[in-house]
Amino acid sequence: MKDEHDILHEHADVLRALEERPLSGTLQVPERVLFDLEETRQKALQACKRPPKASFIHRHSGFLRLAAVLALLAAFTWLILPHAPATARVVITSPGDETTETTPHIAWNSKDKPGQKYDVWILPGGADHLTAPALFVAKSVTSPLRFEDMQHVPGVGSVALQPGTDYQVLVCLADAGRMAGVPVPFRVKALLPP
Repeated sequence: MKDEHDILHEHADVLRALEERPLSGTLQVPERVLFDLEETRQKALQACKRPPKASFIHRHSGFLRLAAVLALLAAFTWLILPHAPATARVVITSPGDETTETTPHIAWNSKDKPGQKYDVWILPGGADHLTAPALFVAKSVTSPLRFEDMQHVPGVGSVALQPGTDYQVLVCLADAGRMAGVPVPFRVKALLPP
């Protein structure tokens, strides 16, 4: 099989004649030359159509583009979705279910970082901890908390806990609001007459 260079060299005189004189009805090109020229043209076209060897990035560019789009979509979704507020990981140890003290200490254990500050509320028993008016509040404190260190909310209840009454204590991370904790109910026992 002849390569393209040999075919063109072999028929150089015919090609020169074609270049010098436009085709007309008087010039007859042998069919063998036309077949050889057509074969050369087809080989040239096939050589142009062959894709060059692609790199890894070119071979997998569709997959890489899809992965990049999915990563951007996930990042955008994470940015616009509301995040749950931070929740204090605390276990309230005092007061227990019942207490006889009207000014109990409030203590809790935590798995949060050492020195973490908390907000503490004492709320009426059975009330919604998100909307109920607070009776006593302490901001940015650590455990244990003396009852005397809590601030009484003016115009709500008395300055001490009342015997025979149900309450809730709520401990949350400082400045995280009441949504970041779980209220724990307790009861102040009624004092028995002597």
